[in-house]
Amino acid sequence: MLKLNVALALIVPVLVLAALQAQQQRTKGSLTALDYAEIQQLYGRYAIGIDSANGEMFARAFTPDGTFHAPNNVIDGREKLAEFAKRPTSNKGPTNVRHVVSNVTIEPSPEGATGTAYVLLVNIGESGKPSGLTGGGIYRDTFVKSAEGWRIKTRTYQPAHSVPAKSSAN
Repeated sequence: MLKLNVALALIVPVLVLAALQAQQQRTKGSLTALDYAEIQQLYGRYAIGIDSANGEMFARAFTPDGTFHAPNNVIDGREKLAEFAKRPTSNKGPTNVRHVVSNVTIEPSPEGATGTAYVLLVNIGESGKPSGLTGGGIYRDTFVKSAEGWRIKTRTYQPAHSVPAKSSAN
């Protein structure tokens, strides 16, 4: 009888913790491997779309009412997003590379998923001119799944060093 009581005393808390963790996961949502892959593709479509001035590719990475927030600039809806990507600049073209995305993290959320990624803005030198890193920052994203698949609902670009580091009290 003592062995049974000890076994129950050990097993019951483990089962309760497992049930609580499963409940939290259901509340937060869960993502499949395919969900992660499809969301990861949005980072690529976004970067290639804007670097190549392919407004349609860029805008279709977003929901129809998607929003891009940058310092002093908010762009709402696919039509305006496409115009933004198509606007002529000297660093856009079919083989240009400017937006380099890395350190992507994707987490389930009640709405669908959230993501964070670093972006480096590069200028690839032409005709022997040196290449350079011209800026960078962090994308903070909200993703939703629709009939079209996963799309960016909101993307906020936060330039590097735009929030001061906290000083340590040591």
